[in-house]
Amino acid sequence: MNSTDITQHIAAAEEALGGFLEMLLGEEIAFQIEAPESISFQEAGLEQMAYLVVLSPQSTGQGFAVLLEPSWLPLLSKAMLGEAMEVGEEGADDLVRELAGQGYGAVRNQLGGSGVKLPDVSFEVLAHGNEITAGVLPDELWRVAFKAKVGEEPLGGVAFLSAVTAEESAVAIPQAVVAPRSGPAAPQPAIIASSEPVTVAPAEFPELTGDALGSETDNFSLLAEVELEVTVELGRRKLPLADVLRLTTGSVIELENLVGEPLEVYANGRLIAQGEAVVIDEQFGVRITRLASDRQRTKAFL
Repeated sequence: MNSTDITQHIAAAEEALGGFLEMLLGEEIAFQIEAPESISFQEAGLEQMAYLVVLSPQSTGQGFAVLLEPSWLPLLSKAMLGEAMEVGEEGADDLVRELAGQGYGAVRNQLGGSGVKLPDVSFEVLAHGNEITAGVLPDELWRVAFKAKVGEEPLGGVAFLSAVTAEESAVAIPQAVVAPRSGPAAPQPAIIASSEPVTVAPAEFPELTGDALGSETDNFSLLAEVELEVTVELGRRKLPLADVLRLTTGSVIELENLVGEPLEVYANGRLIAQGEAVVIDEQFGVRITRLASDRQRTKAFL
């Protein structure tokens, strides 16, 4: 892959990764990828010691590595799990591999829209301070640095991409020149010119009468025996995954609804009424205090 190929796709990768980080962190991110520069594997090894390395070994001569400043990990783990993780903690490597796969998928989908096909890859994680084994990456590499700013915190990293052209590398596929592997060419539709004028007129349909449509009562009578799932909602609460994993017997989840607020009644997931809690013969029940609008109730059945 030459410098021109990489430069042409940097804008698309920058957009994909920037959008991925904004979706993950829930805030606007300033993300930028710099121009590539040619280096050797030996030169790449001089700076990898200060980074957390996400590695895709070369199975077809096209391995690559992404080096992240360790400060990326607590930021991203806080967004995904609700708590900050540090390099070396249990589960940190699995989280980094998951993030690497999602980021790679975002870039792959973005470039795929322009005809560039990226291969399936697997990732390994090396904590900063560990060297990349010789032969895992090609000897000729492109160094592509990137940086981001989340709030007031600047973050950086670098990617090492193969500079060796191979059939398995990302290849642009011009859709207009793809031909069948074998067999005769598909026949092309004939275009017949005609000098006679063509009359164009709007289509006409007979009017629908009330008898044909049926009344609203008749329509609902067809659905009278259909069973619906009725749900009463006491309240809701959003919890980070880390808090959910901490739940044990006796844990209390505080709902957003206040004491005395009406309960909501849903039919097949649609709001149809509100009510208040009652006890009838030692059974829990709901007394309806307010019905939803006719339009909302109709949508619950249709």
